[in-house]
Amino acid sequence: MIKQAIALSWINFKSFPHRLVASAISILSIACVAAVMLGVLALSSGMVKTMERTGLDNTLLVMRAGAVSELQSVMFPMEVKLLSNNDQVLRDKNGQAIVSAEMFVNAEYKKSPVNAQSNTEHVTLDGESLSLRGISQNTYLFRPHFKLIAGEKFATGLRQLIIGQAIARRMPELVVGKTINLGGSQWFISGVFSDNNSVFESELWADIGTVQSDYRRGSSVQSVRLALKNNTDLTKLAQEWQADPRLNVRLILEKVFFAEQAQNLTRLIRWIGLPIAIIMALGAIVAALNTMYAAIASRSKEIATHKAIGFTPFAISMSIMSEALLLAIVGGLLGVIPLYLVFDGWTAATQNANSLSQMMFNFDISLTLIAQAMTLSIVIGLLGGILPAIKAMRMPVTVALRDS
Repeated sequence: MIKQAIALSWINFKSFPHRLVASAISILSIACVAAVMLGVLALSSGMVKTMERTGLDNTLLVMRAGAVSELQSVMFPMEVKLLSNNDQVLRDKNGQAIVSAEMFVNAEYKKSPVNAQSNTEHVTLDGESLSLRGISQNTYLFRPHFKLIAGEKFATGLRQLIIGQAIARRMPELVVGKTINLGGSQWFISGVFSDNNSVFESELWADIGTVQSDYRRGSSVQSVRLALKNNTDLTKLAQEWQADPRLNVRLILEKVFFAEQAQNLTRLIRWIGLPIAIIMALGAIVAALNTMYAAIASRSKEIATHKAIGFTPFAISMSIMSEALLLAIVGGLLGVIPLYLVFDGWTAATQNANSLSQMMFNFDISLTLIAQAMTLSIVIGLLGGILPAIKAMRMPVTVALRDS
């Protein structure tokens, strides 16, 4: 039976090009499903990997109690001092606490014409909302993967900023030496940095004092990062600070904070993308069923002849299943290969609901995701071939010979 099934399957494979046009609807349906599924998986994977690369295990992120993001938080110098004086905070060689107080705001570009009387070109992106982070020199202590890849760091006290390479890839017009109109003020791009493809590459960094002044925030900050000693008991530390009437804060490890954000973002994508993929998969199964039923109807005499000369019903059914499998593989490859060639490594942007600004990430189309999309295609093909294979297996020879 196995040899017969292989022989019939080989005959079907050799004659498949002649039925390619008739099978086009099934192939295209499966290709669309594979492309949509791979796109959803690549989006989720790219965002998750971007978030996973962000934050350190021993860095404690402190915000105002009740804040779910840095944008919703506000803290003051007295609180920063109280936090940094804790014994569980690491110290540098000079005995200073390793602490970084940061400002985080949404930066809106406003259109500004080119100044014809100067050599300065004003680059603007109308309607774009980006994350502007005000930092100090201590911030670099919490970014071990930080690397300046073009230009130089911004100067303290001046309206200068450095941009993450994700922004630079997404918006190639933003280069070192350009001046942008940001929130009614002109900011000079002094450099471009990388940070291990983390979410920080979707941000603009500038001097915290200048950001506070430009956005009229006084001396307030929005988040504090603390380097903790190993084996610090976070529960005990939280209880200690909650008992202090001068503090009203929320504590979370930076790594955990960004992991939670990744879950929220990818959940939204999957809620939208997966139902669409499932609906399309059902349509592809129907298309495959129609194709295989049509193939059986047009080849009923051929099937009857195979039975008459001794081929078993099992061999005939397996040949039908193998043809459905071939349709699925061709369709899956047609959906996967173009997507991989065009979008793998492509920088995309999405709206971060927590920061209300854009977050850039790379499409990550790995072999694992390709295998998952191809597996779905094969399952669709097999489901579309089961009922036609059963029909071919049970079809009486006399009935098949009478069919035109």
